[in-house]
Amino acid sequence: MDCDIELEIDTGSARGEYTVHVVRAPAGGHASGVFTLDVDGILDRLPQLEATVLASAVAARRTMPVAEMAVREVGQELFQALFTREVYGTYRASLGAAQHAGQQLRVVLRLAAPELATMPWETLFDPETETYLCQTEPLLRHVPAPDYHQNPLDVAPPLRILGIVASPRDLPALDVAAEKEHLGRALAGPVAEGRVELVWAKSGTWDDVQSMLLAGPWHVVHFVGHGDYDSRTDEGRIALVGSDGRASMVRAVRLMALLSVAAPRPRLVVLNSCSSGEMGQSDLFSGTASALVRSGIGAVAAMQFAISDYAAIAFAHGFYAAIANGRTVDEAARVGRISVMASPDGTLEWVTPALYVRGGSTQLFTLKGTPRAPAFVEGTTAAAFQGGPAPVPAATGQAAPTQATQAQANADQAMKRAQLRALYVQASAELRARRFEQAVELFDDLLTLEPDYRDAPALRDTARRRLDMARAYREALEAEEAGDWLAAADGFAVVQDDPEFPEAAARKQDCERRQRISDLQGELRYHSSLGSWEAVLDVSAELESVDAAAADPDGLATAARVEIEKAKPKEPPKPEAPEVDAEAHGSYTAVSPPPTPPTPPRKPPESAAAAASARQTAKPATTPPRAAPLAGVPASDAGVSASRLDSAPRPGPAPRPGPAPRPEPVPMPLAWVLLAWGGAALALAGGLGACFAIYFLWFDDNYWYESGGDGSLRVVYGLVAPFGYLLLAVAGLPDRTMLGRLVMAGVVVSMAVFGLSGLNYTVELTAVVASFVHAGFGLWAGILAIRARKSQPLGWLLLWPTVTIPFVWIEDKGVFLESWYRTHAYFVLIQLLVVCAAGIGLLVAARRLRPRSAERTGT
Repeated sequence: MDCDIELEIDTGSARGEYTVHVVRAPAGGHASGVFTLDVDGILDRLPQLEATVLASAVAARRTMPVAEMAVREVGQELFQALFTREVYGTYRASLGAAQHAGQQLRVVLRLAAPELATMPWETLFDPETETYLCQTEPLLRHVPAPDYHQNPLDVAPPLRILGIVASPRDLPALDVAAEKEHLGRALAGPVAEGRVELVWAKSGTWDDVQSMLLAGPWHVVHFVGHGDYDSRTDEGRIALVGSDGRASMVRAVRLMALLSVAAPRPRLVVLNSCSSGEMGQSDLFSGTASALVRSGIGAVAAMQFAISDYAAIAFAHGFYAAIANGRTVDEAARVGRISVMASPDGTLEWVTPALYVRGGSTQLFTLKGTPRAPAFVEGTTAAAFQGGPAPVPAATGQAAPTQATQAQANADQAMKRAQLRALYVQASAELRARRFEQAVELFDDLLTLEPDYRDAPALRDTARRRLDMARAYREALEAEEAGDWLAAADGFAVVQDDPEFPEAAARKQDCERRQRISDLQGELRYHSSLGSWEAVLDVSAELESVDAAAADPDGLATAARVEIEKAKPKEPPKPEAPEVDAEAHGSYTAVSPPPTPPTPPRKPPESAAAAASARQTAKPATTPPRAAPLAGVPASDAGVSASRLDSAPRPGPAPRPGPAPRPEPVPMPLAWVLLAWGGAALALAGGLGACFAIYFLWFDDNYWYESGGDGSLRVVYGLVAPFGYLLLAVAGLPDRTMLGRLVMAGVVVSMAVFGLSGLNYTVELTAVVASFVHAGFGLWAGILAIRARKSQPLGWLLLWPTVTIPFVWIEDKGVFLESWYRTHAYFVLIQLLVVCAAGIGLLVAARRLRPRSAERTGT
């Protein structure tokens, strides 16, 4: 069974748009999709990605998930762009098919767009399984070529590898001896077993390389040096050594011509980037690798980033050992990646190797025969071969080990400098990006290796301070969202002087105000629970000075005013005492003349008979007794006094005081239970009616509406909805006046008449008139409720479902009041949805009124 899923990626119709097509897959099918990819953005992130990967090789790393974030983000972006919905389904099905067949799925990327060759596809990360593809499945880049299928080359062991190290003097220097020592150590096992033979070219000049190729045969060419990508010619280049020792940049086409002098042509080329101390110069072999494969090389393994010594040795060991044991080149690349993952724990350098393959076959060699034992002594290294296959005996002096040791020390120093700078660059980038936690961890790792590295200690202190401030601000925001105003105010106070948080001071003041409101409302509730109504009003007044909207929580202040009015005693009216004239009691010295009574107005003269009759009727029935003479007062004076008392005007009865002014009656609250049931009835009517209307409009294939189904709308409009309005009226809407009740009665009756008249094929005059009457009464009731302050929001909920009733006569073709058909009932559906929404709003309003009603009734 073929277990390859091959994806062809090509340019789309617009810039940044690409197409992906499944050429073949174990699950079958030819899924395809279109995706967009920010190629320039990923290219800009490659230096940071390279620094992250190289820094992960530091043994002192403690927090690898932090460093891995950059790699995972790029890998997930590439995965989600490439594996669109249909393509991802084919990929998952192919995984299952391969597992069922007991084989391993291989992912083949056919990159038809040249700019995609520079993308780090080896970082593809599946967020669903949280795995990197190339760690579990062989991943290779397929380069289209005319002859897709090359037969494997028959090889009698050993597998011959030509090593080339090019170190021009105008580029960062390479430690040639150390590079040869590294590869020699990697291949020590296969060389000792006679499976591999490694021979090094004398130098990296064109002539030396050509001479060595002519002295073949060579199966593999391993190049260590510098490379770049020429954007002007859109072609990759490698740096050989010129005649003057400077760099001679060789384009991929010229390199292919150079390799073609070998007979047979090498099937595998490995391009290894240098591990120099200079960072920031990416060794982009991607253009060279694809060009070599396109020109006839079977496979190219290229390092897309600079690689550490350990990773280079580990990859070469696993890769060449797998090739020497007859494995396919893609499987060998996966074995090499696994070797890199062995140590240090958490290294990311397994993404550095990229494999480019020509054609569909990845079996480059067929090993025949038994490996031959090497003719040289084990004490020598493969690096001792300088220009030919003749081995150098171990007895040739003792300078070689010393030289190799010094070269290794120099290489280690260069690698350490590279890793330190990579950590410094990555930590500084995280600090600039305001990812302070990652920056602190990276600076800690850097200072563990080099305590006084440049200004890293000061930058770490800055990152820690910024991290503490950011954490305090984040916790303050969380406390603010949770309503913990005191903790939020304390947190904002920590950062309010930092210009990075300009809104912290305002948030702190707002949290303090909210905390003050919360404290006062708690105090108000406490006084209310004790029945201290005066204290409740005092706290309410203070709350009003802070926030007027919070001065009456749950209606407690209003309830306190009602209780105070009830507690006032009803005092009876006090009669006014009559004024007694002091002259009526006489005097020992003198008697003041009585006041002259007011002269009554003159009446017109009457007849004598009328006057006599008037005098007869004017006589009193009883004559009051005269006052006795006062003791010690002469009789004459007493008589005079008595006569004065008789003749003085007597005060009339004291005027009755008017009734005391009564306190303004407190309006009765709405009955929230009835209000809730009324809202539920309207919500039920609107919901059921909407369901019926939807069924009649789009699903009534059996013409149920014509055979009696119209009665469902009559029940909704004629019974359920009027019952809901009746409950609202009993609950107290729009108000409890006689006018309000009459208006709501009109709403109920007109709704019932409209609904029971029916919505037929022809317009019923009764239904039309009732709908407009209902709208008028509804408008009236809504205005009354809106004018009442307590029920203002409920007025709008009463207004909308009533005034929209006449809209049911509007057809979708614009004909008004002409004919009504079930297929044109779109406005009926809209009106029923309005009724349902109003009912739900009334339910919510009743729920909010519930605690207030309970507080007033004392339950």
